[in-house]
Amino acid sequence: MIKNYLLDTNILLQNPQSLFGFEDNNVYLCGTTMQELDSKKTAPGELGYNARECCRILDGLRETGDLTKGVVLHTAAEPKKCGKLYVEPDGVDQGLLPKGFKIDVPDNRIISTCLYLNQEKLREKPIVLVTNDISMRVNASICGLHVEGYRNDQIAETDYTGQTDITVPSSLIDRLYAEKSIPFTPEEYGLTGIYENHFITLHGGENQSALTIHKDGKLFLLPPQSPLFGGIRPLNAMQRYALYALLAPAEEIPLVVLVGPAGTAKTFLAMAAGLSKTYLGQGCRDGEYRKILISKPNSGNRAEPGFGYLPGDLEDKMAPLIASYTDTLEAVLGGSNGEKEEPSQVSAQIEDMFESGVIELCPLNYIRGRSIAGSYIICDEAQNATKGLIRDVITRAGTGSKVVVLGDEKQVDAPTLDSRNNGLIYCAEHMKGSALSVVLRFSEKQCVRSALAEAAIQLMK
Repeated sequence: MIKNYLLDTNILLQNPQSLFGFEDNNVYLCGTTMQELDSKKTAPGELGYNARECCRILDGLRETGDLTKGVVLHTAAEPKKCGKLYVEPDGVDQGLLPKGFKIDVPDNRIISTCLYLNQEKLREKPIVLVTNDISMRVNASICGLHVEGYRNDQIAETDYTGQTDITVPSSLIDRLYAEKSIPFTPEEYGLTGIYENHFITLHGGENQSALTIHKDGKLFLLPPQSPLFGGIRPLNAMQRYALYALLAPAEEIPLVVLVGPAGTAKTFLAMAAGLSKTYLGQGCRDGEYRKILISKPNSGNRAEPGFGYLPGDLEDKMAPLIASYTDTLEAVLGGSNGEKEEPSQVSAQIEDMFESGVIELCPLNYIRGRSIAGSYIICDEAQNATKGLIRDVITRAGTGSKVVVLGDEKQVDAPTLDSRNNGLIYCAEHMKGSALSVVLRFSEKQCVRSALAEAAIQLMK
């Protein structure tokens, strides 16, 4: 049975191709959405690009017929998708809304149009409002509408961690230490879902163990990890695996994705490894990378001003977003689990790195169009980025660059994203099978902050 769907603006701004994601069903847009697309077309970065791309798609469809009467929705690549697109310019009426809902609020205007369509045109097949704005879903339900999120962007639940423990004969571990690598077939040990660059911890008798990485049909023994500057060492096996991936040459592992709760040292390890390969490589500035680019997305709130509206230069505009990096730099340069340096010396080092360009602040919304070579790129809090934005970050990496994507999918702040449709999870799920990437998921048990922080993670969920 043909269904009718009306798309909220945020669906199109995250993915303009979502227009074609409803098979042979009818898709509706309202006048409020058309006006919002127009207002966003000059916005910087991904937001403006998606608004313009959606307008281009609509202009192409306009040439095939009258949008208000319905035009066939299909592309040359997928001609069988033959639902129809309708644009409803009317239906904005305060009288359609409950008294507590003001008509001058864009979300309420869209809800009003849905109610109008149900009353005047679609009584037999009521509209389904599709929005990723959770508060709008609640409000629309209160007004009596059937509402859904956009499911095509949802990533299914996954238990992939990038690391597995298995028990093997002691003789196998002895052989591995002697030969440094051994042939390995996961199915022989009852293992599934083992991809390239999957880490496997071997356990034998009498507390024997070995840390390995699986690739090219073999297990390779991880070499001993030398302390980083300041005596920094991995505190558990997962940190050891993360450092191996982070320190590996960009030609070998150009993408590292670290997922997990706060306190598991994701940002700390990423920054420590980056500094080891850049500013502090061999006591000079001639490291593997020319510079470190650091950033994180903003909350994604459409009411939040862009960077251009904030006072000061780029550093001032980015300061609220990178305060955690300053804390991390202080911990790394101060020797978090090794020798301590004087706070004044640490502050001077941090200032020098920013002034000399060794560390560059890079707003993610402005990364489109860049080609970044020879750099160590850290994208933190990636759960607040859309999948398009994360894709833009990774595809900007040029020759000799490494991209590190970090985040916790349970701490999503963007109002149109959730734990299953954000850029972090999208990246982790789609790149976990690539020989060019490492994906690791930390657990709450691997928290290395204070006892209080660990208790809070467990008890204050």
